Amino acid sequence: MAAKSQSKSSSGKSTRSNASTGKDVKGKKKVTVEEDDPDDETAVLAFKVLSEEQTKKLLTLEVEDMQKELCEIFKLKNYSTDLQEASTLDYYTGAVWWGKEQGLNPQQLSGLFTVVYNLFENVKEQHMNKVDNLKEFKAVMMGIEPEYPDVKSAGLDFFSVAQAKAIAQYINTSLFQHYNLYQFMFTHTQAEEIIGTDLSIEVAKPSTLPFPPPLHEGVQDDMYASFIATPPPTPPPVEGEEDTKSDQETPKEDEPTVPDIDAFNDLTVDDVREVIESVAKEMLGGLQNDLAAKLREKENNIIQRINKIHKVAE
Repeated sequence: MAAKSQSKSSSGKSTRSNASTGKDVKGKKKVTVEEDDPDDETAVLAFKVLSEEQTKKLLTLEVEDMQKELCEIFKLKNYSTDLQEASTLDYYTGAVWWGKEQGLNPQQLSGLFTVVYNLFENVKEQHMNKVDNLKEFKAVMMGIEPEYPDVKSAGLDFFSVAQAKAIAQYINTSLFQHYNLYQFMFTHTQAEEIIGTDLSIEVAKPSTLPFPPPLHEGVQDDMYASFIATPPPTPPPVEGEEDTKSDQETPKEDEPTVPDIDAFNDLTVDDVREVIESVAKEMLGGLQNDLAAKLREKENNIIQRINKIHKVAE
């Protein structure tokens, strides 16, 4: 147990830390750790970063609303583009949601968040190495249900031993197993990428310019001019031309009329049959010869196959 190891190395006095809340230059919430009086037994780590009202409100929210509330509390406005703010918001949201799933009360959840916040700030702001941060975590967890009366609590005496083990396991898997990744992210500048999109817009032509017909209506020029294009307007008639046109349209009495002659009246049934037979011979004669040649070719192929079969059988 942590209490036994600490009782051998300490002289019965342990320092505890209080966190005072302020704001840095960027307007973000900042907590500074101050040493308390060792004789002050009422100092706890609950409600140092998150107030009681904020903690109770977070316990009633779902994940998305909880994330929005943490954005407002810690002034994380650029989490959608800034990787450091995005990872900070993700870590804080995961810690609060984990505490809610564990059934922690507001005091316990606020104390858990104070521990998580201080350890994360050690990486983010102070760039503390892993060993020193582990020592900080060990000092904070000291004194939970101590076996010796001279070992004082660091401010988390409202947790049980089972809850302390679960918290240690959670912080180990969520922070210390990814410690090098967090160190790299908070010590390197994020590369900025400018993404642009070129958008070409076709503006309609002036109404004075005629548009060509659609492609699916595309036809040849002569067909378009004859059947589709609007014909030019008819010029108004000129006086004197109507009389000449009427004179030209009237048939002349002296011209003889040509009688209509039907050439098929004199044809008999035999004549029609003879014409049809001659036309059929001209059109189908070549086709008949081609069919006969193909039939002979197929017949020869079949005879050759039969002869091969006979030779194999012999």
